[in-house]
Amino acid sequence: MNAIEEFESSFEHWEHSTRYALGEYGIGYHHATPLIEEAREHHAASGQRPVDVLGTPAQFAADVAAANPAALAGRDTSGKNVRDHFSDGLFVMAFLGALVAVIGAWVAGGFTIPVTVAGLTGVLVLALAVLAGCTPGALRAAGRPRLAPWGLVLTGVLVVAGASAFTLLPRTRIGEFPALVLLAISLVACWWLTRPGPAPAEPLAWPGAEGHDPRDPDAWFARLKAVLIGRFDVPPGRAAELVAESRAHVAEAGALPSDEFPSLDGYARELPAGESVRTGPWWRGATAALLATLFAVAWWLFAVVEAVVERRWWVVVLGVLALPLAVSLTRRRYRAWRQPS
Repeated sequence: MNAIEEFESSFEHWEHSTRYALGEYGIGYHHATPLIEEAREHHAASGQRPVDVLGTPAQFAADVAAANPAALAGRDTSGKNVRDHFSDGLFVMAFLGALVAVIGAWVAGGFTIPVTVAGLTGVLVLALAVLAGCTPGALRAAGRPRLAPWGLVLTGVLVVAGASAFTLLPRTRIGEFPALVLLAISLVACWWLTRPGPAPAEPLAWPGAEGHDPRDPDAWFARLKAVLIGRFDVPPGRAAELVAESRAHVAEAGALPSDEFPSLDGYARELPAGESVRTGPWWRGATAALLATLFAVAWWLFAVVEAVVERRWWVVVLGVLALPLAVSLTRRRYRAWRQPS
């Protein structure tokens, strides 16, 4: 056995592939860890290859998802719930805060960042825009996909307001802020938001474990409805109708849903495809993407021209470096818009 074959038969390789497969079923890293640790113990006690004692990563992930339909009902396809989406937004804010601290100190030539009316207002409004940008995903995870476009509208309004604050409000200097303090707060926040969370109150059931019924029809249908709404944007009313039809089919067949449809997620994917009219929301369409790109490029051009006039050459340099990306992205969005649907 060569080195490649030895690695592919190792538990570490199986673990990596299994975590990815579990993620496809909406089981995030921290929720998967207790299962992985238990699988590690089974593997160590058996002395066999992971695939032989635990099954392939795809099989293992499918068995775990089938054994825990109710536990996964409140999570979307990325394994996130509402709180997770907003935690991601806070992490982005903290990461940007670290960048502002470093770049601001470099531009100011010291360890303090000058604070102006325009800068402070613009930063605060754009921070709110980052959080607002998390609301579409959070609403979908909460089973409210039809409200998700309003989250994008709110995000757009806040981005425009923040850009207007930077460019239109007076740049009167009102004080200074220590760059090292901002950097320390941002790094601590990044660490805090990425540290392993507490163990789940009810860990996911091991496939076939005693005390759990992975074939519970009510839990299976609850997961099906949640997946239809949160992952495939099926309206709640229509999702309830599809679930009722599935219940009737299973009752007529005299079987359990997990036997009739071995892959819940695969079955949920097929149901919306059979709808007579299945169009995505406007805010995911090519027109919305093109308009958002054009707005971003227009704001970028305005910022570069203003920087040239005011001789802020570091902004000009960053703007010129971003030119290829702006051109490439605009061309891609335009071609997608021109392509017939």
